[in-house]
Amino acid sequence: MRNLRLVQENFGSINDIQLKESEIPSPKNNEVLIEVFSIGVSFADVLAYEGNYQDKPDLPFVAGLEVSGIIIGKGKNINSLDIGDEVIALTKWGGFSEYVTVDIKYVIKKSTKIPHSIGSTTIINYGTSIYTIEDRLACEENCRVMILGASGGIGLACIELLKIKNAEIIAVASSQDKLNECEKYGATDLILREPDKSLKQILKENNVQKVDYIIDTIGGQETIDSLSFLKWEGSLVPMGFASGVISKIPANLILLKNISIVGVFWGPFARGNNSFDLHSISKINDYYDKGLLKIANPRKIKLENYLDAFKAIKERKSIGKLCLITEKYK
Repeated sequence: MRNLRLVQENFGSINDIQLKESEIPSPKNNEVLIEVFSIGVSFADVLAYEGNYQDKPDLPFVAGLEVSGIIIGKGKNINSLDIGDEVIALTKWGGFSEYVTVDIKYVIKKSTKIPHSIGSTTIINYGTSIYTIEDRLACEENCRVMILGASGGIGLACIELLKIKNAEIIAVASSQDKLNECEKYGATDLILREPDKSLKQILKENNVQKVDYIIDTIGGQETIDSLSFLKWEGSLVPMGFASGVISKIPANLILLKNISIVGVFWGPFARGNNSFDLHSISKINDYYDKGLLKIANPRKIKLENYLDAFKAIKERKSIGKLCLITEKYK
């Protein structure tokens, strides 16, 4: 059997990625072999293929962090999952493949109610969002939260999870279509990010009141502009830099407003997170089965048309998540 993979031989451009066949890997003692149906696509994948991710992987390199599929093989130490189980997994790269082996601690059984396309786009966004909202911020009921870049995968996941807590959610996005998507998933107030005005001016014109938390996936000047809208002892959560600029946050504003800057780096890539597993993400099965989450249905693109997905992410034209599907997709 073939195993098609998206391979980068030399860092640089996503146009240099090649669709290559390789052998199907054999699982080690603590691994399972997954026949992949769907793979989530993220901005991190594009950065990694271009050689711009914070930790450069070894070459040749296959990106892809989250997959959904079925177990077709397992190591001798695996007792918790069986052949034929539908699972979602965090691959720690290598996911853009038809078959992949994954350490058991990064694999959980998927609810059969969750389609594979959705399953492959939940781990990073919802895992990170649960960690942010429940662990790092410990958000209470009825809090006020502003999300910059709210129509992206992380933004929509945060909206849904905050809605469970009856939060008041202010969504900021760059088009009306993106704002409409945010509204579908529970955003309370919708703010259009007009390109010819500063964010600070836009928020003032929309009479935005101070919030408990700001979740920021944009960075740059947007971060600085948003700080005026944090309450006393509020928290800013930098979760990405889609603008391409890392903010230089003035320390005096942190002092004068008594605010906190809360870092969020969820996953096995965090060097200090040695005990990481997917336990927290198991809540997603329960939330979904109870109808508490819709989870945005991703745009599905065939594996061989991968450049369409990567360009949409790179050029910030996507709304919500994208996934690549293999010939096995059901």
